[in-house]
Amino acid sequence: MKPLTPAGRWQALAAAATGLTALLTLISSLTGNLPWRERLLEVVEPRPAQVVAHVAGVVGGLALLALSWGVARGRRRAGHAAVALLVVLAAVHVAKGLDFEEGLVALALALGLRAGLRTAERAAGPPAPVLAAVAAVGALSAAYAVSLVGLLDEGGAAGLTDVIRRAAATTITAGGDASTALDAGWATAIHVLLGLVVLAAALLVRALGWPAPAQDGHDARDHEAAARLVARYGGDSLAPFVLRADKAFFFAEGGALAYRTLRDTAVISGDPVGPPGRAPAILAAFLAFASDRGWDVVMTAAGAEYLDAYRALGLRTLQIGSEAVADPTALSLSGRSHKTLRKAVNRVQRRGWRVEVCGACDLGPELQRELREVQAAWRAGRARLYGFAMTMDRLWGAPEDARDVYILGRAPDGTLHGFLRFLPFRGGLSLDAMRRIGGEPNGFTEALVVAGLQHAAAIGAREVSLNFAGFAHVVTADAILGRGGRLLRAVLRLLHGRFQLERLARFNERFDPVWRPRFLVYTSATRLPVAALRVLQAEAYVRPPRPRPRAGAWRPASAPIGSPAPVAGEPAR
Repeated sequence: MKPLTPAGRWQALAAAATGLTALLTLISSLTGNLPWRERLLEVVEPRPAQVVAHVAGVVGGLALLALSWGVARGRRRAGHAAVALLVVLAAVHVAKGLDFEEGLVALALALGLRAGLRTAERAAGPPAPVLAAVAAVGALSAAYAVSLVGLLDEGGAAGLTDVIRRAAATTITAGGDASTALDAGWATAIHVLLGLVVLAAALLVRALGWPAPAQDGHDARDHEAAARLVARYGGDSLAPFVLRADKAFFFAEGGALAYRTLRDTAVISGDPVGPPGRAPAILAAFLAFASDRGWDVVMTAAGAEYLDAYRALGLRTLQIGSEAVADPTALSLSGRSHKTLRKAVNRVQRRGWRVEVCGACDLGPELQRELREVQAAWRAGRARLYGFAMTMDRLWGAPEDARDVYILGRAPDGTLHGFLRFLPFRGGLSLDAMRRIGGEPNGFTEALVVAGLQHAAAIGAREVSLNFAGFAHVVTADAILGRGGRLLRAVLRLLHGRFQLERLARFNERFDPVWRPRFLVYTSATRLPVAALRVLQAEAYVRPPRPRPRAGAWRPASAPIGSPAPVAGEPAR
């Protein structure tokens, strides 16, 4: 049997609750009123009007029973008609005998159906609170129906009105007291159904106060839309990394931002990508979106351009590092200041190692095999691949990957020992992967970076982003710090072996970069510790929660895809 989709499960649950509520309406309308309620109602409503209301209840109950079939088939018109009819029946229940219990059940189901219909057309299940509320209504109606059937089966009632009265009392007392008790079988069934009511009510309370769950990744259509935005507006060096497969996208104001939700926090990857000046508006829209779902929000590796606008939204900022950005046209290996770099490059060449440049669209099957082997050797022994905001999660497999540039390092015998990969953005290149298998001479990585910078200058790139050095403004020995900064530096140096903060900063300095600050943008001081933890989990420095992949999520192809059309503003290869 084919398993039900989320939409199918919702339709079955909604149809069952609608049918049971229709049965409850019919039974209530076919029986007389409680005497004390009838006397109270006669003060404001003549008896003929009560009779008309009973007839209306019978007709409405039959119509609702018929509509439950359409709800089960997923027909939206039937669902909307059921919502309207339930609202009318809530008023009818009050008019026919002050039956506020049945009226509340009808109103609760109407609200649940209305909320569920908003998501039915997207073939997705409605939010958890809606499911829990509809399940509670259905279980309560079923418990009442079972009580009624059990009493009719046992007999002994003076009439149908007496049976209804006893059924209500039996349901309320979870199986009956001494005057309304059923046998063990019927009582057990009622206990089970009332247990489901309690469970559904508990789930409803939990869902109303608990963050909405989120799934990792995005579908193929969203990937294409985000790739078009990156190609058109991606002038930031972090823009290419928006297109990782594990990120979800939020589209607003003609642009998008990429994020991943960990527990109760949405971690945004860099600034939103969109038309000039629209990043704050995109973020503002996302803050409202996240608030509706009970998520906190933190942005990692934000640039300095929009910080004032982010603060105007009520957010706080904290510098968490600096990005090393080199001018490829200013690269020089001469002079005393570049002695170490010059010696590294000469050493690699002198020992017979060679460096090659290759475009991703030119990767043949043999080179693909070599790159996979280096990647596998490098990953061996590494439990996780670090990175989120400035690291790609694949070598190839998307159309935009065909614009990447590879710098290859080969041993004297021609064996590929390592490579760098650069991702293009509007006006420059961003260094992504740095892979090596071991046994290379000192200066191997420096030689590859130099070759990458020389290639960038040759193709007209204005800048090359080398990497992001966390807390580089703190860990370097020449940084001028206050007491708090010196304490932070001491703590970070204790973590040197795990994060390699100072070593990375010193490596970048060899290429005379401009240091651009990157910031953490968060909601409040009290949320900062959790926000920082979620960023570390997203970057995989701390073990993240178990991933929850989206059904039908986009995945990169196993082999490179042909070269896409050139993008305006992108350096020619």
